[in-house]
Amino acid sequence: MTNPAPHSAPDAAELLRLAQQMPHARIAKLKHNGRRYWIKRAEVTPLRFRLQKGNGAVAFRREVARLKAFAAKGLPVPPILAETPDMIVLAHAGKPLTRLARRGTDDEIRHVLSLAAEALAQLHKAGLSHGRPRLRDICWNKAEIRFLDLEAGARLQASRVRQARDLMVLLHSIFQNDTDISAYAHSALAAYGRADHGRIVPLARRMARWLRPVAFLVAPLIRRDRMRGKPNSEFVAFADLLDFLS
Repeated sequence: MTNPAPHSAPDAAELLRLAQQMPHARIAKLKHNGRRYWIKRAEVTPLRFRLQKGNGAVAFRREVARLKAFAAKGLPVPPILAETPDMIVLAHAGKPLTRLARRGTDDEIRHVLSLAAEALAQLHKAGLSHGRPRLRDICWNKAEIRFLDLEAGARLQASRVRQARDLMVLLHSIFQNDTDISAYAHSALAAYGRADHGRIVPLARRMARWLRPVAFLVAPLIRRDRMRGKPNSEFVAFADLLDFLS
């Protein structure tokens, strides 16, 4: 179930008090007055992993700044309801699209994937990019799409190449999620294209052609996964994406 319709804005101080009483975790769910919220903290990165993963505190502050910047432009991200220098409390954004893709009806899946693609196109028209718009990083609350996790490459001034990559990541996620919904990639691409006005889809198609040599290099892995009956493997989804866009 999604949150009930709001009657009054939650008290930020109370949300922080409750969040600080909970066991420390990078991401945690908070329930208060019949509503759900999400607590997100900076990732504590051991020194030996910082070269690989980066500084967790820096990444956290960058994501907070991006959430605020996206929200200021009216783009669909969960609002920050309370914050400290190392923690934020976010409004519940709904269910991730991975869950909808497993349990929704054909019409629901087609409709919501189209809405997600359209929302991504609107984000791109504002000059931004998400960086990793996979189905698990997009939510639906039966009223609107919300994008999560802006820490993985989101940009406030994005190039067309980054935006085309966003579109390809979304489509790849559809192919990787389940072969039963891969047919809805057509609906998603059409919805994106209607809002895109010809800017990004042609570039994504060209990039798919440029990536053909990569598919050749990983062809043994693609054949292996197909033979093992893994239609939703990362490699098979990559090959399906290139075929779809080429």
